[in-house]
Amino acid sequence: MNTLHGLNEKQIEAVTHKDGPLLVIAGPGTGKTKVITHRIEHLIREHNIRPEKILAITFTNKAAEEMQERINTEIGEPHGSSVKACTFHAFCVKVLRKHALKIGLSENFTIFDQELQDEILTESVRELSLNADDYPPWLLRNIISDAKCKLQNPVDAVDETDIYDSETIENIRSVLQIYQHKLDEYDALDFDDLQLKTVELLGVEAVKAAYHQEISYILVDEFHDVNRVQYHLLQLLCAAPAYNLMVVADEDQSIYSWRGSNPEYIDNFRTDFDPRTVELDDHYRCSEKILRAAEEVISRNPERQKQHTLRTHKDAGRDIFHYTFDTPIAEALGIINVIQSLVTQRNYSYRDIAVFYRTHKLADVLAEQLLRADIKFQRILPTNSFGEGNSKSILAYLRLIQWQLPQDLEQAINFPETCIDDLTWVRLKWLAQRKHIAFIELLRNIEAYAEDIGPLTRRNVRRFWTQLENLSADIQDAKIDKIIQTLFDALERSRSPYRAEELEVIEKQPELPNLVTAQDVLYSALDLDEPIQITACHGIDEYCAAHIIHQTLETYLNQSAQLQFLPPNANRPPQLDNGVHLLIGDFEEFGEKERDTRVILIGNPARTSDSDVIHLDTEGVRSIAALKLCQRLINRFESPNMADMVVYDLETTGINPKTAEIVEIAAHRLSVIGDEVERYHCLVKPPGGHIPRAATRIHQIEAETVKNAPGIEMVLPEFSGFIQDRILIGHNVAEYDNPILARDLRRYLKSDLSAPHYDTLATARRLFPRQRCSMGALAEKFEIEHGRLHGALEDVRVNREIFKELIKIDAYKREVKSLTELLPLVGVGILAKTEARSTEETEGSRPEIAPTTEIDALLNAAKRFVQTHNAVLPDRLPLEAAAAAEAIAYMEELQDTVVPDFREDIEWRQRRIQFMNAAIHFESVNAEHQLTNFLDYQKLLTNIDELDDKTEQLTLMTLHAAKGTEFPVVIILGMEEGSFPMWRQNITEAEIEEERRLFYVGMTRAQNQLYLSSTTYRTGDRNRAASMFVREVPSNYVIKWPAARNM
Repeated sequence: MNTLHGLNEKQIEAVTHKDGPLLVIAGPGTGKTKVITHRIEHLIREHNIRPEKILAITFTNKAAEEMQERINTEIGEPHGSSVKACTFHAFCVKVLRKHALKIGLSENFTIFDQELQDEILTESVRELSLNADDYPPWLLRNIISDAKCKLQNPVDAVDETDIYDSETIENIRSVLQIYQHKLDEYDALDFDDLQLKTVELLGVEAVKAAYHQEISYILVDEFHDVNRVQYHLLQLLCAAPAYNLMVVADEDQSIYSWRGSNPEYIDNFRTDFDPRTVELDDHYRCSEKILRAAEEVISRNPERQKQHTLRTHKDAGRDIFHYTFDTPIAEALGIINVIQSLVTQRNYSYRDIAVFYRTHKLADVLAEQLLRADIKFQRILPTNSFGEGNSKSILAYLRLIQWQLPQDLEQAINFPETCIDDLTWVRLKWLAQRKHIAFIELLRNIEAYAEDIGPLTRRNVRRFWTQLENLSADIQDAKIDKIIQTLFDALERSRSPYRAEELEVIEKQPELPNLVTAQDVLYSALDLDEPIQITACHGIDEYCAAHIIHQTLETYLNQSAQLQFLPPNANRPPQLDNGVHLLIGDFEEFGEKERDTRVILIGNPARTSDSDVIHLDTEGVRSIAALKLCQRLINRFESPNMADMVVYDLETTGINPKTAEIVEIAAHRLSVIGDEVERYHCLVKPPGGHIPRAATRIHQIEAETVKNAPGIEMVLPEFSGFIQDRILIGHNVAEYDNPILARDLRRYLKSDLSAPHYDTLATARRLFPRQRCSMGALAEKFEIEHGRLHGALEDVRVNREIFKELIKIDAYKREVKSLTELLPLVGVGILAKTEARSTEETEGSRPEIAPTTEIDALLNAAKRFVQTHNAVLPDRLPLEAAAAAEAIAYMEELQDTVVPDFREDIEWRQRRIQFMNAAIHFESVNAEHQLTNFLDYQKLLTNIDELDDKTEQLTLMTLHAAKGTEFPVVIILGMEEGSFPMWRQNITEAEIEEERRLFYVGMTRAQNQLYLSSTTYRTGDRNRAASMFVREVPSNYVIKWPAARNM
């Protein structure tokens, strides 16, 4: 096979170079990837180099996988897959996993992504009682990354930053020391550590020598994007004397200075390695007009090492169009008009068209209008899809199995169903603080806190740990496809058997008469340790109801009730001396009842005059009534003790929590049931005494009002004594009140606000996602009488009542979804009680009709539970033979009948397919298929790795993400000053040059047609001129239109 077929003269020169360093200067569209893959093929076929001794490095997983596919196509299996094609980070992970022990690392280290890194940095700032606003995670992260990319210790590198305040420098140094200590404690590395630690590892002579033996040839794509640590890594990997290192570079496409890349490393390579240089001048992508326009723009960069012109192999092509619109909405509609014209009039498909932009926010309006126009599109977001929604929780589950990190606990334990509600979660956090134990340890030993935590929560937590332990055992040493399958099977059993529409039906049902009274009677008996007798008339539904109550008392409350199943034709209950007697069925008479005995009847009364009997249900399904009684009883034990809580509110001088000063502060300390037991109120004179008029209009507090009030430095000690370490409750406290209070506590008392909080706004938004959740709107919704709001005392009183209403709603939602393990008994009871059972649902059919009654909803839930858990009837149902056979038939019906599909089911199956496909794809591109390898792979995925170029859809992506792509048609929006180049204070000439290179990259992605779009008013602020880069495009290549009237 001719390895040089289809190559031009310069490409052949690069491909046939065998030994020694090689620098290939490759502009856009010059076939650089083709050169790399053909050179690999040439080395293997013509020089008998073993494939496994070749390392090809690029910057994205997608590019690495595409390169691997090309190599496999050219060389064939098994040799092609033996070539190491990967990113810098992926290569480093493999090296570290293999040799970590040699530099004191665990081979089972975990990788912290940006989200986890920010969380650890925030914790580190909090531990030093510093103002989080003064030390934001992005600032600290940038310092860390910049230092590590330069092979420096971040703690030592703080002095080299643009920060000049000595106290701030020392604080940052302390934060970074704590951060690094936490990484070591968690046995974790951040992304920058992966490369830095690999450099350290290759400093071990034995390891470096081993890799010199293992790797003979290194080929690096996009070399202009390397940073110092990557360059040094390549130096260490290159073995003397041959130095077989080939790099492909183009300084005009260097666009990642913010992560340490610098085109100067091209010059360093020339100096350090004295390579042979080959320049590729033939361009195969863009039309001549697009290419010449792009070269004219990039020629404005004065620091370019060499001015060179590419030779295009395409015709002149169409002019570039530049449209100017008034607003972003007009721009979006104009772009859609262009897109539709391209598809309908010029025979382009949607997948031929891409829209680029400088920042993600610029595409928001267009994305919204595309949805309205029903145009399919993929939007490449900052994170990959595995970092969002349910996928994030599934990965948290896997990481928790592998590493047991507390950061993954909350997402995993509350997926796929909420295991711990908002308020209980806050109380558990508070309890862990008071007990001085780690939160994860408290949850591991949840039974030790039975006095503080309700039985339902404890059982849910126990189930979670049991499931996690079982999963860990089941997937040990398994391949990732089996792991994903096993995980989803387990999570399927953890899903609620109810669907949202069914729950809505159940929640709207009127409450059973006397349910609260019956629950109170049972609760009192349990509290006083009185005997409980359960007696059921003969019948499937009656026996199921009795077993539901007995099992609930035994399982959740550790209470052994006496259980009696009456034989057929018996309808007289035994006499009970005291306690509670639960009767289930139709009794002709009750017999004699002692004065201290309370009777709860689920069934028809013998005499309507029995006023001392609590009639819970007379005509319905008895097992449903039993379930509801048990749910309400268990929920009673979940009721929080509110004596450890304080509701508070601040009135301030403004709406920005960074600058707003407190002018009024009020709080209520709560009783066990949430009533006020003590209040705090104080007006506060802000620093300087000034209150803006805009603030006064809101809370009616003027400077005159507080002129004699104490300053916040005088108020805080008293207020801190009032709240102590209690749980704090407020409306929007997470985003507003708490940051202000925490700032002032640090400023004046040198203390931190460590108490957990419950935010009524956040909970309300979760419970009522499409409704207004302001304090006034919630007060109206709950019919809470109030005076003028935005006064601290009145806001506290109103929010206290809102809080009680919210936890009541949350508790009820938790109640109706509880005790799902009892649903098989409910289902059998329903089928036994209702003669009109469905005969239309047959195997293979998939009914789509939503439930119309509570019985439908419960029956569907029972079917799902039975089918996912393989449930069977309990042995303790002593039915006579005919009834027993009938009950078994009902259970089989629950097992075999197809259940209606809902949106959640479709989405769940799609998520499962997505993960299975990801597992299959992972196994196809990786030699090692264990859980750790898959989690490493997921951590290293970027947004661009998920670009789908096969589906018929439009593509939206940032210009940075567009690197390495090409499309027949490219539209670049946001081409106005302030948006592109992106406005920054004191922007330097070097930064403008990089922005220009970014525009050059965007232009040269277009094969046939390029559109540019500007708005006069991007955010309604000021009249904006078109971008300087648009003005740099020669006018003879551009057609300008004030609006997209024509193409």
